[in-house]
Amino acid sequence: MVRLSTSILFVTSTLLILSGCGSTPVTRTLPSRVAPVETPASEDVSEQLSPEALIILAEQHWQTDSANTQAQDYLIQAAELWQTAGESLKAQQIVYSLRNTSLPANLQARYNLLLAHQYADDPKVSSEQILALLSGSLSDAHLRQQQFAIKANQYARLGQWLQATDALLQSTDITPDIVNHAWNWVNRASVKDEASVARLKAVTPFVSLKQLVREHGFDQANLIQQLINFRQVYRGHPLVTYWPESLTKVTDLEPVRRDNVAVFLPLSGRLQATGMAIKEGILAAYFNDQSAQRANQIPLLQFVDTNSTTPEQLAAIAAEADWVIGPLLKENVDALLPLLSPKVKMLALNRPDAPLSPLAQASEELLPSSFGVQIFYALAPEDEARQLANEVFEKGKSAPILVASEQSLHQRMQEAFIDQWAKLTAGLASHQHSAPTLVTYTDNAGLRDGIQEALDVAQSKERIKEIQGFVDDELYNLPRNRLDIDAIVVFASPEQTELLNPVIEASISPFNGESVPVFATSRSVDYSKSRNQWRDLQNLHFLDMPWVLPTNPNKQLEALTKELWPQRPTSLQRLFAFGVDAYNIIPLLGQMVWLPQLEYQGLTGTLKINGQREVVRKLPEAVVNQEAIQLVGTQ
Repeated sequence: MVRLSTSILFVTSTLLILSGCGSTPVTRTLPSRVAPVETPASEDVSEQLSPEALIILAEQHWQTDSANTQAQDYLIQAAELWQTAGESLKAQQIVYSLRNTSLPANLQARYNLLLAHQYADDPKVSSEQILALLSGSLSDAHLRQQQFAIKANQYARLGQWLQATDALLQSTDITPDIVNHAWNWVNRASVKDEASVARLKAVTPFVSLKQLVREHGFDQANLIQQLINFRQVYRGHPLVTYWPESLTKVTDLEPVRRDNVAVFLPLSGRLQATGMAIKEGILAAYFNDQSAQRANQIPLLQFVDTNSTTPEQLAAIAAEADWVIGPLLKENVDALLPLLSPKVKMLALNRPDAPLSPLAQASEELLPSSFGVQIFYALAPEDEARQLANEVFEKGKSAPILVASEQSLHQRMQEAFIDQWAKLTAGLASHQHSAPTLVTYTDNAGLRDGIQEALDVAQSKERIKEIQGFVDDELYNLPRNRLDIDAIVVFASPEQTELLNPVIEASISPFNGESVPVFATSRSVDYSKSRNQWRDLQNLHFLDMPWVLPTNPNKQLEALTKELWPQRPTSLQRLFAFGVDAYNIIPLLGQMVWLPQLEYQGLTGTLKINGQREVVRKLPEAVVNQEAIQLVGTQ
């Protein structure tokens, strides 16, 4: 072993002086600072000593123990005590003094835990680096729990929810709060992540319950029976002992009444076409509602024009309705919400500006049987931008370029992407992912120049000119782009994207043998254009509703709408699907609110409800290939 250096003695001496001037030391038996401290006869004696006493022991052992192992142990014990007492600066000085010291495996694991404590909240240190420090085995149960607690936070920072849950369950005694926390984390994990649960035994019951709820959640009678069976199989397990409140709530729900449904839409004025497209979607779902027809419970639909009705009048109508769909405009939602009774059941077609309180903080008067909260369902472009960030990240891309016009809509989408990208990469080492390179443009010339500058193509051309000046013969060359760029994300109109995609392809050099994929949202695609557009959009990856993709899940309704509205623009087709889904999910909202695991496969995407009572859409990804649209994964 390497002998403890004199710098350690200097640091420890300094700590002894500082501890006398600082806050009250850890409450342990403190030996005299004058008389030498006798070496304990056993390791257990050191448990009764203060950090200052342990440092004195370390100094004495350094003078007599050539291996220094015991001295190192005492120093690490002192640092652990200070860390526990909140004296992190003193603990950090000991950790720093041991940085170049060779430690045996058991001490190295404890030293690494101290390092992890020091760096756990440092944004410059990645979660991957901290987790690498915590790979060692610890024999002390208390230290082992500390190790798992840090692991849980770092896995959560990386979005690895099942691993975070497994670490959380090993980090402390199991309480109702811990079970609730674990249940919430498991519900954030993707279906793909659940394939790894076999090696995480502590998490298996949680994932099994989640899968059971996801499979049977829309069938209340079947769900209740399945939950009874689960509780029998896992009786005595903490998950059953501290049963999730949401499962009790959903099993107590009464069937949804919708005898009288009021629909608030702009049916005149500037947005008449928008409101009418949604109305036609609602009517299409209404006349196709076979479950209501079988039960002889066909609702009464009442359409109200928000352009000719005051918020107070809307609130009075809402109070008499079983359900409200709408309003559509954000300003109408903001004006109506303060006027509503908490018991009004409303599926608003936009989101308010003010943040929403979580469902758990809703009025205690809202019993499960009188489910009456407001849900918010919006076709928000920012949501697509966030999903696009997730898609690009999950494909392993690390250095995207964002290309956005100066229009406010596209700038908002760009900001949403950047915000989500920062969250996704927060726990990763800085060299693995970089902040997106931004290209903003106002016209076609600015677009070309901006892309070439971001790709370093312009600089490459200048270097070629410089080299050309040194030779007399003609120099055959091709400008090369930056090789670290692995994705280009576009926020632009369909017309701009049609011009932009060829510019990007022309700016990418073929020398590395790989093409750089271009990603966009549904706002960049218009199906009513000529077929020539697909030639210019070759290899474009984009998100869109199932309703407008070739794999439309409702071919019969698609054929009918084409017959009725053969020239309908793509934007109005999407709003029609919006109306269909808004009507169809009303009977399911009770289950979806209490069970975030549930997903409804709609025409506008896969729909879920989050903790802020917002309907969250996930759109399928498609790619343009040989002038045809194909879903990614089905080519």
